[in-house]
Amino acid sequence: MGDNDEIDRLLREVDASLTGAASAPSSRGQVAPRTSSEVSTSEAASTGVGPLPKAVIAAAVCGGVVFTATFFLQWLPLIDNPVSSGLGAALGAFFTALVFGRRSSKP
Repeated sequence: MGDNDEIDRLLREVDASLTGAASAPSSRGQVAPRTSSEVSTSEAASTGVGPLPKAVIAAAVCGGVVFTATFFLQWLPLIDNPVSSGLGAALGAFFTALVFGRRSSKP
């Protein structure tokens, strides 16, 4: 009988944490969790950078790394042009960072 009570209590705790329902206040005075809108606004205020500048930085870094690597390895038969490789990496990184930056900033 005691095992069922423990299981029921654990299931109530899990359900409360998943649904965001506030549990009964304990004697230690727990702080209520932040809502998703509070989290997204506080994260945006703490970083101060939106998804577009992050995408530009990602494009510059990836494009520069790929251009440099292909420039020094262009003697290999499979590596053709460092400029096109760098531009392709920059475009891919830009759009990837832009899409995932917008997805992660939504509540």
